[in-house]
Amino acid sequence: MGTLWQDIRYGLRMLWKHPGFTIISVLALALGIGANSAIFSVVNAVLLRPLPFEQSERMVTVLSRNEGQGSLSGAHSYLNFTDLRDQNQVFDSVGAYSASTFFFIGNDGPERVNGALLSADMFAVLRARPELGRGFTREDDQLGAKRVVVISHNLWQRRFGGDRKVLGQEVTIGSTPATIVGVMPQGFKFPISMDADSWMPLTPALNEGIMQSRGAVFLGVVARLKEGISIEQAQAEASTIASRLAAQYPDSNAGQGIVLQSTHERVVGDLRPALLVILGAVGFVLLIACANVANLLLARASSRYKEIAIRTAMGASRGRIIRQLLTESLMLSLMGGAAGLLLALWGVDLLIAATPADIPRVSEVGLDGRVLGFTAGVTLLTGLFFGLAPALQASKSDLNEGLKEGGRGSTESLRSNRVRSVLVVVEVALSLVLLVGAGLLIQSFWRLLEVKPGFDPEKVLAADVSLLRKDYPRPEQYVAFYNETIERLGAMAGVEAAGAVDPLPLSNSFEAYSFQVEGRPPSPPGEEPGADYRIASPGYFRAMGIPLVKGRLFNERDTMDAPHVILISETFARRFFPNEEPLGKRLQVGDGQSPLREIIGIVGDVRHAGLDQQPEPEFYVSYLQKPTSSMSVVLRTASADPASLAPSLRGIIGQINKDQPVYNVRTMQQLLSESVARRRFNMLLLGVFAGVALLLAAIGLY
Repeated sequence: MGTLWQDIRYGLRMLWKHPGFTIISVLALALGIGANSAIFSVVNAVLLRPLPFEQSERMVTVLSRNEGQGSLSGAHSYLNFTDLRDQNQVFDSVGAYSASTFFFIGNDGPERVNGALLSADMFAVLRARPELGRGFTREDDQLGAKRVVVISHNLWQRRFGGDRKVLGQEVTIGSTPATIVGVMPQGFKFPISMDADSWMPLTPALNEGIMQSRGAVFLGVVARLKEGISIEQAQAEASTIASRLAAQYPDSNAGQGIVLQSTHERVVGDLRPALLVILGAVGFVLLIACANVANLLLARASSRYKEIAIRTAMGASRGRIIRQLLTESLMLSLMGGAAGLLLALWGVDLLIAATPADIPRVSEVGLDGRVLGFTAGVTLLTGLFFGLAPALQASKSDLNEGLKEGGRGSTESLRSNRVRSVLVVVEVALSLVLLVGAGLLIQSFWRLLEVKPGFDPEKVLAADVSLLRKDYPRPEQYVAFYNETIERLGAMAGVEAAGAVDPLPLSNSFEAYSFQVEGRPPSPPGEEPGADYRIASPGYFRAMGIPLVKGRLFNERDTMDAPHVILISETFARRFFPNEEPLGKRLQVGDGQSPLREIIGIVGDVRHAGLDQQPEPEFYVSYLQKPTSSMSVVLRTASADPASLAPSLRGIIGQINKDQPVYNVRTMQQLLSESVARRRFNMLLLGVFAGVALLLAAIGLY
């Protein structure tokens, strides 16, 4: 132990005597170690850390697979969910949920909050217990039950000031009175992908038609495995249940299988490749930093040959010399690790600020014990890595040669030069790998931005409106509200066109229906063709700049009393009418009870899912013939800054109904930018690390 302290004191003196060498080495290591710690903190929070639920490794997400198409979906019907829940022997509990948006109306007026409808067993699946009150019971989750609500800790603090007498208070959710029965603990989050503030029982919120239709798929399903049951055993039973349902209900379940996936993997699976690539990139940066410091140590060792020769002559063994040099390397590494940790603290804040909002669990990113352990391990390994080669090189020269080289001052051995040349080659090679990768990613991103979305996003403002059921209980009132809204918005100064749609492109909201073409044989059960379904106003296509390819658009005469009409996209026409004229053909959308709709026009394709996704077949129905309470209004403006009209938009809707909330006011350019946010984030990170690698390699060459 005494000799170790002697080595440390001597090493500190040597580092203090050469401040330039020490500062450059510590800065290089700080960059490498800090970048690795910051990125690992993201990998740890998103990929490695278990979900924030008790024994979350036993939670599985239930997916539906179309055996004919091989496609997976997370949506299930209410009846299929209850059958799986009641017929299985492998799950402790099975829960269903549907993410939603509520208008929470209390003493302080209406507030739009994110939330979810949960089946009674969902809290049992999550092993989540309220901080105050209780969760849901089977009695709460029955048709006709009195409505109850569980609220988040944040909503409790924000709207009720943390008053513990909140239990039993009555509030209004939408147009329905509900009693607060529980408050969840701080940090509880479900679904994981959203910040929810309220949860209500599922069944009382559904209408009987949806509950009795196996074709109405809208529920996410999560289950908890019983003790001792593997996911493979559960999969075997789930497949048996799916086969049984397909035989019992061929019209809706034929060709539908069940796939179980770890809930953790379901949440983070698509993020894994990108995060691991970025972690590998910062690993390269650290290797380049290590090579730099090793080169500096080798260069410095050439001036210490005389010192090492004298110590050898005085009886120091080769092992003793190596230990002294490794001690100095580890001290450099520890200083670099400490500085890197400070950089990581700053870097994590930057990463969180730059991270796209759709990446789950970003709020959990931080420097916890695992990240600190990773940093400590990287620091020690780094010290050994860059210190070992110089220590071995410096300690292997013989006494006479060392004294001669020391006497010559700046003369270096050919052996040392060879090692240093190899290190420089490695640095340049690693930096080039990163630069090529970053260049390819930038090129890919640039090409993505050149893809046409199918609409003109310039100068378009959009806002979401969900009508309060207490003010607008009937469909004809929906039509009256949106008619007046679109008319008054279209008359605003600086507005060229106004319309409404549900759902809005690039809003991550989708609705799809199967259909039949009149005159064609019915498709076999489970093989019906389907397409994305959208409800639009007559002025929507002009406001969005979606071209009419053939036929005509909706107009004000396409009302409930007029013949039912429909518009289709170009992809729809190519796929389902490849060798015939689609105009004039009639479609039956959904079940056999829906009216036949005549195709009156073909419009351009829109990339609703993102610029990197191919357009899907879609059809549009006029909102005058299919009224809906929730729509996005869109304005095409003459202003270069359409967001400047947001106050006027809110003001006009407030004049129509002062209590009607308007939310998600944003430009279509913002939505387009958000749709490529993940790719831009990956490109930015890889580009930054490639730049750092190039800088370090240039320093190494110098």
